[in-house]
Amino acid sequence: MARKINARAVGAGVAVGAVAILLAYRAAKVGGGEEGRMRAAYPPLDTPKPVADNVWIVDSGPMNAMGLTLPVRMTIVRLKNGDLLLHSPTRFTLELAQAVVALGPIRHLVAPNIAHWTFLAEWQRAYPGATTWAAPGLRERAQVRQSGVRLDHDLSDDAPADWAGEIEQGVVPGGAGFREVYFFHRPSRTLILTDLVEDLDPSRLPPVTRTIMQLSGATGGRTAVYLRAVVKLGGEEAERAARRMVELAPERVIFAHGDWFEERGQERLRRAFDWLLK
Repeated sequence: MARKINARAVGAGVAVGAVAILLAYRAAKVGGGEEGRMRAAYPPLDTPKPVADNVWIVDSGPMNAMGLTLPVRMTIVRLKNGDLLLHSPTRFTLELAQAVVALGPIRHLVAPNIAHWTFLAEWQRAYPGATTWAAPGLRERAQVRQSGVRLDHDLSDDAPADWAGEIEQGVVPGGAGFREVYFFHRPSRTLILTDLVEDLDPSRLPPVTRTIMQLSGATGGRTAVYLRAVVKLGGEEAERAARRMVELAPERVIFAHGDWFEERGQERLRRAFDWLLK
């Protein structure tokens, strides 16, 4: 039975992915103009914005992914010793770097899943002394090997000594090499995700991107349909990770794309993962 369910899940993911690719090709040709693209972003851009004690977000983009126009977000955590952890670094600018360094020294760069790593090299060149942490399996990707980006340590379910006691973390596994690491900042009760939850606002998106995101289920504070199919292949391990995140009772949940959960974090997270939790 499990194999049949997985086959259906993968089939659904492939179908949505095929529609997305076809429409993305059209989007790349039709375009939405620069004004339309910029509406997808969450200004002010490329500047730290406080959301809780020792936690900031940096909204950036809009980025182009397969012809789709998407906002993207970095999260910054200041540890008790004053060091900064940059989760899913976004594009590097000198102005942003100066604003970030004003908060503390940049010591940790985190690539939390197999997709959010493309801006690492720019931050590494600017801050060569920072340690880079990567989701399991990221270093095996051909694109990553060819890029020359440096990955110092792989992340796991156990927090390293650098932030153990302040931040709890865990790996959410899936099929096709998917791994995403969640981070829970205990002092502020903030859960930090990347792609496991998305809440893109359709009114901000160009028409074709809006259609694709609505088809994929990425506009309602849920896990996109294609990613559900992949995560389900992680089986009981993935379910345990999702259950643990809900049990942590976060006040807020930050993720990389769209509106994040500023309040009622646990309640909204439970709804986001209702497709996975038994």
